[in-house]
Amino acid sequence: MGIKRSLLLISIFSIVAISACARPPSDITDTPESPDSTPESPDSTPEAPDDDYSPNAPDEAADGYAPPPEAPTPSATFTILPGGSYPELDQICGATDYPIECVRFISPYLNDSIKIDPLNVLKVGIHVATNMTIEALNLAIKIREDPETSPNAQSCLRVCSENYDLIPDGNELALRAIEERNWSDLRNQLSGDLTSVNTCIDVYHEGNLASPMRDMDSDLLALYRVLLHIAVDMVKF
Repeated sequence: MGIKRSLLLISIFSIVAISACARPPSDITDTPESPDSTPESPDSTPEAPDDDYSPNAPDEAADGYAPPPEAPTPSATFTILPGGSYPELDQICGATDYPIECVRFISPYLNDSIKIDPLNVLKVGIHVATNMTIEALNLAIKIREDPETSPNAQSCLRVCSENYDLIPDGNELALRAIEERNWSDLRNQLSGDLTSVNTCIDVYHEGNLASPMRDMDSDLLALYRVLLHIAVDMVKF
């Protein structure tokens, strides 16, 4: 009889223990409070946001990046020369691939009696190019005839001399084409001038030689590209 009572009590205690494990955590009264329920100390209060912050402001500095400003476009206020001596020239040259060279080569030959428009700038530029080409031709001949010049360099300089010698006559034909308002001949003559300069530059590259007149060749290349650009894209007959 005592043994049966003991077994009955054990069974009752086991059922009570299983029921307690099966209850959800919210029903257990002795569950410790969550750390989040602990009152925050005064020192942990977050700082207020800056007054100039706006949730609707564009995120222009995300990841340290800010959109670049738009590039300026050539206009009447585009100025290369200090003081803007010829703003019309600045505007014309600013539309070419070599604006600095364009202004530097052409501006010294302008004056207040010349109307600065693409056609007159082209005429002045052709005269300037002729003078620069003759100077380059004379230098090429001088270096070629120097006994110190290597045979390979002499060969390159001979090619340059032959090509530069063709340009002055071509420029005269280009000026005649302007007077005759012959756009096709004008373009062909200036294209031929540019080809002559490129031929001189290329012959040094092919021979793996440094040109003794590299700076002058580069100036001529820039100027003839400017002139061709003005003739093709700006001059209207």
